[in-house]
Amino acid sequence: MVNFLLLYLRLSLPLLGSAAPTSAALSAPVASSAPLAVAAVPLALADTLTVAPELPELPLPELPATLRTPPARAAYIIGHFWDAMDFADTLRSHNRDFMEQNFANYLSLFPIADTTALAPAVATLVGRARADAGALSLLAETAEKYLYEQDSPLFNEEYYLLFADALAAAPLRDYGRLRIEAQRAAMRKNRVGTVAADFSFETRDGKRLRLSEAAPGRRVLLLFYDPDCDHCMQTIAELSGSAPLNEAVARGDMAVVAVYAGFGSSARAAWRRTLDRLPAAWTVGFDSGTVYTRDLYVLRNLPALYLLDASRRVILKDAAPARLAEHFNE
Repeated sequence: MVNFLLLYLRLSLPLLGSAAPTSAALSAPVASSAPLAVAAVPLALADTLTVAPELPELPLPELPATLRTPPARAAYIIGHFWDAMDFADTLRSHNRDFMEQNFANYLSLFPIADTTALAPAVATLVGRARADAGALSLLAETAEKYLYEQDSPLFNEEYYLLFADALAAAPLRDYGRLRIEAQRAAMRKNRVGTVAADFSFETRDGKRLRLSEAAPGRRVLLLFYDPDCDHCMQTIAELSGSAPLNEAVARGDMAVVAVYAGFGSSARAAWRRTLDRLPAAWTVGFDSGTVYTRDLYVLRNLPALYLLDASRRVILKDAAPARLAEHFNE
């Protein structure tokens, strides 16, 4: 079985020292060792994914000796990763464990590869999977599980959008097509790099404030929550106790805007009743349904966290608190 940690190190050879790798090193076969589910970037994900350790893995393509940088090497492997796979062979293409094992290995190369190579590689994979309807359906399910389910350690909407765009042109059954189209629309709302949708909300002191007007000149951690959601309040407690976040707020580098998108007087009363559980340094607001009625944000799970730059462009979308921490000191 291919050890993808060794593969990662091989791809990184030019970065690990000042001397260029020899031609022998460039063409050396990838070593095999004990099974490793995923040694992706970040490498810590290898310990969080559970996949069948005894399944065979697809052989990696031979790397041309002319490819000397990790992004170029990874891009080549991604483009040819599935060359040895016959999707008409249903013993493998319908085997969920086999497909997930190899799909996880495939994804482990995405953060290394030249980004321009990703969309063509995904389109090629989906095109190959069209050889069998069951194989195509399983590929779609696997991509959704690994990249679109928010509790996945590989959750990444930008990567999943590549698959969704390719699958939208594939012969999926009607329900599958409708599902993909709904997901594509949701992922394009407040996408990373776009300006976050603006809306107004009531503040603690009863005034109206727009997101675009809050904390001018500062980055904003936008947090959608529900005061009756235990996980929301737990996350709020964790963030309020974060020293790096508190220091960034105190320095004036960042502001936190926490909004309850609720409906009606009872929701507003719940918001008022729990205001003292949120830090005084935060801007806390109540949106009386605008976010939902105008479909401004797709709040798949609460709390929903967005990191915005000073011009309100989205840096992170649906971010886990652990991912946010590295940005607090920037």
